Amino acid sequence: MKKIIAILAGVLLASMASAADDPQQAIPARLKVMFERPDKPLDIAPIVVQADWAIVGWRQDGHGGRALMKKTHHGWSIYLCSGDSLKDAATLETIGLSADDAAVLAAKLKDAETGLDSSALALFSSFEGTVMMNEASNGAGHAGHEGHAQ
Repeated sequence: MKKIIAILAGVLLASMASAADDPQQAIPARLKVMFERPDKPLDIAPIVVQADWAIVGWRQDGHGGRALMKKTHHGWSIYLCSGDSLKDAATLETIGLSADDAAVLAAKLKDAETGLDSSALALFSSFEGTVMMNEASNGAGHAGHEGHAQ
C-alpha cells in the first residue's frame, strides 16, 4: 500500500511540475487566479512564448488587451499591459527584450492572431496606453487591468 501511495504521489507531483513548467497552462492559471470572477470569465488566447517572455491576448466583460509576461524564479508575472504596441518588435526591444527575442515573439504573435476573429482583435487593440505592472500587483490577486479604457 505504501508503494502505491508513493507512486501516486510521485505521479501527482510530476504532473503538477509539468503543468507549472508549461506556459500554455501556467500563464492562464496565473491570470485567472488574479482576474477571473464568477460573473466575469477571463478568456486568454493566444499565448506566444519566446525564452522568458510571453505575450498573451485577454478578453473579459467586453474589454481586452495584450499582456507582456516575464518568467522569473516566482513563475510568470505580468510585466505590462498594452494594446497593439506589443505587436511591434522594435517596441519589445525598447522594453528590454533582445533583438532576436523581440523579432521572434512579434512574429509568433502575428501568426497566432492570424486565425482569430475580428472582434477579438478589436478588443486586443482597444487597450489604450501602457500600464506597467509591479511585483505587488502581480501577487496581490486583484490589481492590474481594471484601469484599461472603458
